[in-house]
Amino acid sequence: MREKKITQAPLKITLILFSAFILRTAYAFYAYTHTFKEYKTESQQITALDPDGYNRLGLALLERGELSLTPGHLETSREPFYPLVLAGAHFLFGLSPLVGMGLNIVIGVLCCWMTYWVTLSVFQSGRAALIALLFAAFFPEWIYFSATMFREPLITFLSLIWIFLWQKYSDSQSLWPYAAMGTVFGILCLTRSPFIPMGGAFAILAASKIKPKYWAQTIGVFLLCAFILEGIWMYRNERILNRWVAGASMGGSVMYLSLLYNYSRPDIPLEYPLGAGKDAVISSVNSQHLTLSQAEPIFYRACLEIFIHHPALFLGAFIHKLLKLWRPYPNPGWKYPHSIFSHSILSWIGILTGGGVMAFGLWGNILAWKNGYPIGFLILFPIVMSVVYGLFWAVMRYHTTLMVGVIPQAAYAFDTLFLKKES
Repeated sequence: MREKKITQAPLKITLILFSAFILRTAYAFYAYTHTFKEYKTESQQITALDPDGYNRLGLALLERGELSLTPGHLETSREPFYPLVLAGAHFLFGLSPLVGMGLNIVIGVLCCWMTYWVTLSVFQSGRAALIALLFAAFFPEWIYFSATMFREPLITFLSLIWIFLWQKYSDSQSLWPYAAMGTVFGILCLTRSPFIPMGGAFAILAASKIKPKYWAQTIGVFLLCAFILEGIWMYRNERILNRWVAGASMGGSVMYLSLLYNYSRPDIPLEYPLGAGKDAVISSVNSQHLTLSQAEPIFYRACLEIFIHHPALFLGAFIHKLLKLWRPYPNPGWKYPHSIFSHSILSWIGILTGGGVMAFGLWGNILAWKNGYPIGFLILFPIVMSVVYGLFWAVMRYHTTLMVGVIPQAAYAFDTLFLKKES
């Protein structure tokens, strides 16, 4: 690997981060005022800014001490960490929906900052790191999620911290870097449980680099710290459902519905097959008056039956979800809240930005392998999570987080192809 001179430009970094903050704040303000004009009541206003209900869960934690949208009915299908963060933010700054949006703005800017440090730690190039910072600061998908209370900014931030710790300290044989990585990974799983398989993939990656005599104090400590955090959540869910749940108790229903129904149809609600009850498995669940959490094992068994007896259907759905996950343009039928652009303009923005970054990322991957840069984790992260999402559920929003492995390599390719070599 060719060594590069590491240069840093504090003023440029500060200006780009400030621009990222202003851009996210302006867009969030537009989203808030646009939503306020469209919806008249306070509850509808919060719902429009909080489409997945995580802010309402945070408020429930703060007001009732329950992770629950309905009093007395505890949630096992929603991971707790993001609602806990929102509850803390509301405790400190009040109950306005602007608090959750402000939190995501700050986290979004921190994602840009961490992207700089991840790129610098991998490619040892201050200029490539600055390019990555620019990409992150102005990447439309990362800006968009500052305007809602989605989990994506927090997931992206935690992922970047984990990648940075590995890139910076993977050669260390001391305990603390792996304890820190395990803690961050555990929190990440408590934010979105489909990341659990990523821990096993990471352990294999680490084992390929670390001598076996150090596995216990590195990989072992990593897994132990993660399990302690995740184990508390598993124990709590086992007490509620009387069965072991690895993460969140909605994986079975989501996987089954993704095999049963084409969710590229925006004109039909996601829950349509559940309400219609025409499918035999869903009819059985409905007749027993089971919640989705209670019926999760039934749905998993049904998925296994499809995999065994109809493998082409299972594989076709998997490929369809992968293609949708990495599609660089939005679905033509969906309504995009807070958008100031038509769908055709949104499509071109997606193709030129998301598609462009992905194309540069692929070329950067080739260049990085050729030049011997340590990009194993940057590649492993989006690949493993794409497979997981392809098996369960894939929407373009999930693709946003996976760009943490793509943007640094895209910046490296851009630097190598278009700019003069650093002295």
